Amino acid sequence: MDNRTPGEEERPEYTPEEAALVMRFKIFGRMRWYAILGIIIATLVASGIFHIGFPTTPVYIICALLAAYNMVNTYQTRGLEKMAAGLVIPRVRTLSNIYISLDLVTLTALLHFTGGIENPFIFLFVFHIVLASIALPYTIVYLLATSAIFIVALLVGLEYAGIVPHHNLAGFANPTLYGETSYILAVLFALAMVLYATTYMATAISGELRKRQREVVKLREQLLEQKTGELEKASKEIAKLEKERNRFLRFLGIAAHDLKAPLTAIQGFLWVMLGGYVGELTEKQRNMLERSSLRIKELLNLISNLLDIPRLEMGQIVQEMKEVSLSEIIKTCCEDLRSIAQEKGLKLEVAVPQSLPPIRGASSRLQQVMANLLDNGIRYTPEGKVTVRVTEKEKEIQVEVMDTGIGIPPQDLPRIFEDFFRGSNVETKGTGLGLSITKRIVESHGGKIWVESPCPETNKGCKFTFTLPKCEKAEATTERVA
Repeated sequence: MDNRTPGEEERPEYTPEEAALVMRFKIFGRMRWYAILGIIIATLVASGIFHIGFPTTPVYIICALLAAYNMVNTYQTRGLEKMAAGLVIPRVRTLSNIYISLDLVTLTALLHFTGGIENPFIFLFVFHIVLASIALPYTIVYLLATSAIFIVALLVGLEYAGIVPHHNLAGFANPTLYGETSYILAVLFALAMVLYATTYMATAISGELRKRQREVVKLREQLLEQKTGELEKASKEIAKLEKERNRFLRFLGIAAHDLKAPLTAIQGFLWVMLGGYVGELTEKQRNMLERSSLRIKELLNLISNLLDIPRLEMGQIVQEMKEVSLSEIIKTCCEDLRSIAQEKGLKLEVAVPQSLPPIRGASSRLQQVMANLLDNGIRYTPEGKVTVRVTEKEKEIQVEVMDTGIGIPPQDLPRIFEDFFRGSNVETKGTGLGLSITKRIVESHGGKIWVESPCPETNKGCKFTFTLPKCEKAEATTERVA
């Protein structure tokens, strides 16, 4: 998928060395603009404030020429940003060689009109050598340094011989200085020493930096190859595990389904016998049959839970989803379990908004969630009450089931939603799958579920909270059903 905005061109992906060269070439162009501005300001200050005499018109003309070819440089820089990777380095080096050579000629012409050998800015050639060392091979840099020395020496020699006129910096330098042989040789020797020393140091540093860049790129490629290999291996392992997991879930579903049919038949036979349809039973026989029926009921509950796990894991719940009323589901579940709570002497309180917005969900599964949470609350609450509270949030509906029961030990809280886990303070038997299935159902609906123990409101028992996303916004008022 292309995320670029209309008209935006795709930029090539450069290596660190290529990106660095393009960036430096852009910096060279900016520095040239700063140099033009500096020359103009220096000319105005020297002639206007210090009253140093020299021809200013040629200086401004040279600045105009410098600005003209720097505009071309700016245009070519934009072209570099669109150039294919692999072609950038030779292109940048070619352009750098051309523009640095032009700069040397321009600086020499500028030097001619501003005093020649008298001008202390003669050593500004060093900057070009430093810039060249960053972008060009060291042989080219030494060649440029030699060219700079030669062109300056040629200018000084021509002025010394009177072949070209010398423009003295009147009021600043001795007008006969350009003709003093010892001074000329000393300045040229110092310039040569500075340029060659700068070339040596700059190329050495730049070469080492390029070497380090290449080593970093090579190391990065090696790491990427290694990581890619590891990711491919991990991906294969994950795919293999996922395949085995799906196979196990299918087997679990088939096995549970095959076990359910005969157990249901056995349960039916036991009900027939307990109903007295096959003759009178002794008290001992009835007790044994009732216990057997209870165990089979527990096995059927376990099988139902085992059948639910693969269905939920494989996303079959999505096919059951439609627009449903959560308030009706909650009220129905509460009414179904109210008699069980009353038998234990517990009070069941329900606070549901009068008009909740609809949600997209599987009605039977959401009933299963409420039944599991309410059944746990009633089962593990010796006395007190179980409270259901529903709150409408901005984007979701929040359901809280609170009790005043035995609570959950702190060490058990992190594992309470795990398969087959049962609290360490629970004595009654169970499959340990109810809460794990509840969590799967809530998350399949795009919601979240968590538990707090003790309940923050009562400081005892526990509070289970789950959220479900809304289909649409609606205003709700709360009614309390005792």
